[in-house]
Amino acid sequence: MNQKRHNAIAALVMMILLASCSKSEAFGTRLPGSSDSGSNEGSQTTTPPPSSSTKYAALAWESASKPERKQWSNYVHQIVNEEYQLLNRASDMTFFCPRYNSLSKEQRVNAIGQLIAAIAYYESGWSPVSRMQETTMGTDPVTGKPVYSEGLLQLSYQDIQWAPFCEFSWSKDKSLVATDPRKSILDPYKNLKCGIKILANQVDRKGSYILKTGVYWAVLKSGGKYETIDEIATIVKRLSFCK
Repeated sequence: MNQKRHNAIAALVMMILLASCSKSEAFGTRLPGSSDSGSNEGSQTTTPPPSSSTKYAALAWESASKPERKQWSNYVHQIVNEEYQLLNRASDMTFFCPRYNSLSKEQRVNAIGQLIAAIAYYESGWSPVSRMQETTMGTDPVTGKPVYSEGLLQLSYQDIQWAPFCEFSWSKDKSLVATDPRKSILDPYKNLKCGIKILANQVDRKGSYILKTGVYWAVLKSGGKYETIDEIATIVKRLSFCK
């Protein structure tokens, strides 16, 4: 084979390889919301995750085996950053993060993100498809079925009656299996957004995360049967700047 022909063949092979790599990069990555089957956390969600950020410390739910949880963290920080009352009006945030009042805004957002992750742990074990029937709450007026607490922050369809920012659609979800991750209430992003804004409203009205009455989550009810306030504080204090 002469040198010119050898060079031409080598160039053609290189062009084919480059084209193949380019196509793989364009079509080989799937984000939450893709149509892949399976039950991985967030694999059927419809809310696109925000862009990555490195300015915050990792939240408690993050791990190498659950990379989608980094996207949860990014989204939590994004929503918290928009809620002035969460950042400034809770008189008891220093119980969870003793140095809170001296923190920068970014550190405050990070600390509240950790608080939300800790609440989610004691509510759902960080399972987006977690469900529990509320046996003392009767019938959900939206679904016409017993009230269930669902998703990362254990919310209910009936919440949409008084919290219009909750983007749950029973009309779209009712044909799906109870734990189908495609349900709007089990979408981790929709669930987190709704829950964070409910928490922000509580702080705006009551000025506190911990309450004896009128608290949404039993884990934050002082003296309640399911209180885990000290345990939640322990998780928040894992952030070095909170200690």
